[in-house]
Amino acid sequence: MELVMESGQANAGIMLGGCPTLNASHEQPIMMSDRKGHNGITDNGTATTLTAQEKERPIVGTSIVRRLTPLECERLQGFPDRWTDIGEWVDSKGKKHKEADSPRYKALGNSIALPFWQFLARRICAQYERPVTMGSLFDGIGGFPLVFERCGAKAVWASEIEEFCIAVTKYHFPEKED
Repeated sequence: MELVMESGQANAGIMLGGCPTLNASHEQPIMMSDRKGHNGITDNGTATTLTAQEKERPIVGTSIVRRLTPLECERLQGFPDRWTDIGEWVDSKGKKHKEADSPRYKALGNSIALPFWQFLARRICAQYERPVTMGSLFDGIGGFPLVFERCGAKAVWASEIEEFCIAVTKYHFPEKED
């Protein structure tokens, strides 16, 4: 089956079967529909997929792109729902930032997929006779502490350079005074 996508981008053009990957500018669609007025979201806010009839015919011209939501990205990565939804936050210099999806998308895109690391952490923790403690360098949004704590280990510290990632980690793993 040949799909023709017209997105106004030089690299969109004709594609044979399959679905294209996103490039650095996110120019390729993640989900499409050719139904007029259909944006991939129902009246009650749930996401839809293409119907069997839509898959059988080429999608041309009137395609509508629906990007994944931050919640869907969190679920794909294996994070709990709304893990990166920390509301307004303050960076290390005291600057207040409003709630926004952009830093959530960036943090999730630079994060780890938890299922593999949870499998590995479980195997590592099973090899020790005493409780495991772990330290993480460039942790992102707290993925490694989350995985290791799920396996019974204790996360001692984490390090990060992105302000939003630091805020997410501190939100879920507040520093405890001994």
